[in-house]
Amino acid sequence: MISNLLCIITGILGLITTFLIFGSYRLNRMMNVYMMLLILVISLRHLLIGLTYFISTPLSVHSFYNNTYVYSNFATVVIPLFYLYFKNLASNNKKFNRKELLHFVFPISFFFIIVLLDKLELITIQLEILLYTVFFAYTACYTLLCYQLLKNTIWSIKTETKTLKKQNELIKKWTAFLFITICIISIRLIVSILLKSYNDEHIKGLSYQWISSLIWLFILIKILISPEILYGYDMLSQKINENRNNDLILNTLWNTSPNIDLNNSQHLILKEKIDKNILSYIEQIEKLSFEYQLFRDPNMKLSDLANKLNVPKSHLSYLFKYHCTISFSEYKKTIRIHDAIKHIEQDYLKNNTLDSLSKEVGFTSYNPFFTSFKEVAGVSPIEYSKNLSFGN
Repeated sequence: MISNLLCIITGILGLITTFLIFGSYRLNRMMNVYMMLLILVISLRHLLIGLTYFISTPLSVHSFYNNTYVYSNFATVVIPLFYLYFKNLASNNKKFNRKELLHFVFPISFFFIIVLLDKLELITIQLEILLYTVFFAYTACYTLLCYQLLKNTIWSIKTETKTLKKQNELIKKWTAFLFITICIISIRLIVSILLKSYNDEHIKGLSYQWISSLIWLFILIKILISPEILYGYDMLSQKINENRNNDLILNTLWNTSPNIDLNNSQHLILKEKIDKNILSYIEQIEKLSFEYQLFRDPNMKLSDLANKLNVPKSHLSYLFKYHCTISFSEYKKTIRIHDAIKHIEQDYLKNNTLDSLSKEVGFTSYNPFFTSFKEVAGVSPIEYSKNLSFGN
């Protein structure tokens, strides 16, 4: 009874989560739709399995249980859903691709074969073992694909930008947890099926179902507590926009009160001179930064910024060393990408090329511009432009 009750709770919470996600998706289509489908399918399966205990008559229980077993095989679609979720998260793709439907050919065909064999009463233990051997090979193949995809994309992303680094870590942990979940649930299913086949019983795959229920219950609670994990790298754009409303536009990059231990005598002298003016320096730098003109010069150096602000270069060197989370070169790159984003939002690409945009904001060529844009904004310039058009 406890196992069935746990399935029902997981199913109901999953349906509530799906409803809430769908409501958000209609308003803001930044979310990966495959996660929404994944939660829906798994929630319905858990709910149906849980209800088998609460049917009133033994005959009804037997009939409902058998039908639940047969039709719950449709849940095999969660395997490609996991892969497509990871794939679209890695590429930050939000548009539906018809070719992705090919991933569902096997699970849907497998489902209809099970239903047909059940209706014709042709299912035997030997045939079930054969079908599930094929199913396990299919599952193992997609699990390997998921691992290779995550390892080569999401898990290998590196960046020095503080805001993007936090977002990357969040997504890495989330995808790692989901991947481990796939492995645990697959192992549970294999053990369940092996036990049934060893005892010459019809394979239901429902033994130790409470393990899957607990895992999915934890996932659903995690999603409800931290819904930002559903939105992928687009959350970075939102955070940038939020930061624009603060007194310090790039406030996450600055630390006005760092805990540092200075051993260099020259730095100790600079500290005494600069500490009382730290906030003023940062505000002046940001004000000048978002006028963009100075940073559009591809040969711009720290000394140029110091001359423009009429402060010693040593003061700015100290400031970027001890009060900024990124180097001056990284800071220049960040400001130039902000400039590029502003150009894109003002339809610059309607009549100009990306190469032209890269030179306009201060990059010497397109390649470093493309790499920097993806690092700072989380998506490529063309993807940002498409997402902007889609959102309008």
